[in-house]
Amino acid sequence: MLLVLVAGLLAGSLLVLLIKRTRETLLMSAVCLTLTIFLAGVMILISKQGGISRELERVLFFSHAVRVWLQYRFITLNQLGLVVSVGRHLFPLCLLEMSLYYSRLSAAANARRLHWLALLCPAASLTAYWPGFYRGLIPPDSGLQAALYYFSYLWAAGYVVLALLLLALELRAIRTPFCRRQFGKTALCLLALSALYLLYCGQDPGQIYRFYSYDYLWIRGAGYLQYTLSVGGYVLLTAGNVICGALALASLLMYTQDTLTARERETGLERRFDVARSGASVFVHSIKNQLLANRVLHKRIRGELQREAPDLEKLRQYVDSLSQNNEQLITRSEELYRTVKSKSVRLFPISLDRLERVALDRFARKHPEGLVESRLDGDIQVLADENYLSEALYNLLANAWEANLEAGRSDRPVLLVCHQERFYTILEVRDQGPGISPAARKHIFEPFYSSKNANFNWGMGLYHTRTIVRSHLGSLRVENNPGGGASFLVVLPRYGG
Repeated sequence: MLLVLVAGLLAGSLLVLLIKRTRETLLMSAVCLTLTIFLAGVMILISKQGGISRELERVLFFSHAVRVWLQYRFITLNQLGLVVSVGRHLFPLCLLEMSLYYSRLSAAANARRLHWLALLCPAASLTAYWPGFYRGLIPPDSGLQAALYYFSYLWAAGYVVLALLLLALELRAIRTPFCRRQFGKTALCLLALSALYLLYCGQDPGQIYRFYSYDYLWIRGAGYLQYTLSVGGYVLLTAGNVICGALALASLLMYTQDTLTARERETGLERRFDVARSGASVFVHSIKNQLLANRVLHKRIRGELQREAPDLEKLRQYVDSLSQNNEQLITRSEELYRTVKSKSVRLFPISLDRLERVALDRFARKHPEGLVESRLDGDIQVLADENYLSEALYNLLANAWEANLEAGRSDRPVLLVCHQERFYTILEVRDQGPGISPAARKHIFEPFYSSKNANFNWGMGLYHTRTIVRSHLGSLRVENNPGGGASFLVVLPRYGG
């Protein structure tokens, strides 16, 4: 079991690093890699030490042959002790750094000082447990030897507990269901990895350096190697390894899959956007020329009809309707062209109440009868282009109101609310409509996709909105609400305190 876990953690850490190189993925890879190094060193030590039962041998190595193969790999005690020391003392540091990355403490004024303070204990332990230093300056069977063991063990366990506490506090502070689910996957992964570390972190590197010192050999290290376990003990040990290992690998797989899926989705949408940008100009130019020709034809028909007597008023009404439709299509063509044309976005600190006023004004011009309940905090600011971001909010409000009308809930208002979650400001537009089907959610942000009447909806609204949000360094999410309807979440980087 432990052998498979080590291989899985190594593969997972490398895969996460290859998929995406950000501070978050670098820290996650470092957490997995340091735990892999530590567990690999512990496994090699146990295989060379021997004296374990066949039951424990199967738990750790699957078979006697695998243990024997590891036992006869050439590695000196100094090398093996150094491997265990590096993994044992760097895992808590990487775990704490990742927790600080997620925690609101990272935004504090003294955050840099916290990072430097966190380095002190690992640096001291790595120095003290360096093979040459340890053998030369730490006397065998001395109080200094025991004090060093307890110091390194206590701070390592303390770092792990502190990191888990920071993760728990951060998870508790998150209110948005989407953000809570996403962060919960990462927290579960780190919890499982921490449980595995705590199960084996009693292994002291000094025990390896002085492998043949009998007294020190058996008073330090992994407790389950000191005596033969009972049947219940083996059951508990096996269950602990299996549960922690399965949780660690499964949660790491979910974390990797989410990262990979997000990257593939971004790449796929970018390809579609490039196609839309390159082809839309030609499309708009062609349809606009055709509409201009229709306008000329309309003028000639109207001129001819003015000379005739029968049913002249009715024909004029038809002609006026045709003229109105042509003007509307020309306007749509120009809007589509502006959508796919490259835009210049200038970001400035803008208060939410200012964005709210502009977006609601645009919404009222299109839907005078529309109902909107706004709960935005006017004291909150975001870094935005007022014109474009308010246009994105207006598009979402218009879609939400049309969803309410589709569900026959014209008496229910569209809800516009704001959430402050960790490093993000989230603007949520919530409707009372029929919700969004799983099939539609896969294509909802694609250009030219629409589930409505294609004569009046060209499927560019959400594509246009998402383009605006991405130009603000944010992301656009959609979720179905448990009580009915859908919510669109504009996730923007948090500005200010």
